[in-house]
Amino acid sequence: MEEQNRQVPPMPPRSNGKRMWHLCGPLVIKWAIGFGVSMAAMMALSFTYIYAHYDAAMSAMQDETQMMNLYANLLEEYINATTLVEGIAALVTIPVMLVLFHKDRVAEKLRGVIPNKKAPIWKYLAEIVLALSLSMGLNNLILIANLPSVSDGYQETMDALYSAPLFVQIISLAVLVPISEELVFRGLLFKRLREQGAFMQAALYSSIVFGLLHMNMVQMIYGFILGMMLAYVYEKYGSVKAPIVAHMAMNLLSVLGTEFKLYEWLVEDSLRIGIITVACAAVSATMFVLIQRIDERPDIEEQMNKNENLADA
Repeated sequence: MEEQNRQVPPMPPRSNGKRMWHLCGPLVIKWAIGFGVSMAAMMALSFTYIYAHYDAAMSAMQDETQMMNLYANLLEEYINATTLVEGIAALVTIPVMLVLFHKDRVAEKLRGVIPNKKAPIWKYLAEIVLALSLSMGLNNLILIANLPSVSDGYQETMDALYSAPLFVQIISLAVLVPISEELVFRGLLFKRLREQGAFMQAALYSSIVFGLLHMNMVQMIYGFILGMMLAYVYEKYGSVKAPIVAHMAMNLLSVLGTEFKLYEWLVEDSLRIGIITVACAAVSATMFVLIQRIDERPDIEEQMNKNENLADA
């Protein structure tokens, strides 16, 4: 990644505590919203279940075995609602992160930061193809290496997320969650790290955090690699819309691929999955070359003319 030659106005001085909150605050807020929504959902499901099975619930109070069965049933109800809960948490998170994102952009303008040029909409096709080919290629490699069998919690997570009705999966996992996560991890965390250092440093740190928060080995690896790609397209396209669109495309592929058993079909034939994986690598490399040609460097002279015109007005 070619570093820009412009002089970026320095960040206003902050104490160590404020600097840490500036970077980690969005993550803490996202976690707090997710925790709050999860607790509210658990309480709502518990009250609803107990109301519908009142006699059995009262009887369970007198017997330890029945109490354990009641707890298991409540837990199953919550697991079945995981996708919906994730969607609601994302829906609550989005407006909060949009406010923080907008405040950052206003602060940049006040400091005189000249943003990267925004790529035209028609060039988004390249990043969508890159996202789809890279996502499928990585999924194939994970299946070939049989990583799901050695990753605790991975299969349980997948079963919970993809057990909801298809419509709920698409709205929650392919629309709301990508918007929420991209605002947090690229729009805020990556962008704030980028203000303080080079692209590679910001991309690495934000992608490591993105991967670690997925909590199991398979998704950690997957999240880190795709996090690097999403940071790259954000840098090249000059808009947080780019990683959002790419993330939506990847999650939609995952939802539909699981629903229509695409990955089961792939693993049935080792030659088939091998050929498709190589094809995905070739397509990804081609799209990377095309995206690399995008000139994201800001037009300093044009921006200075705009500022002068605003000053004269």
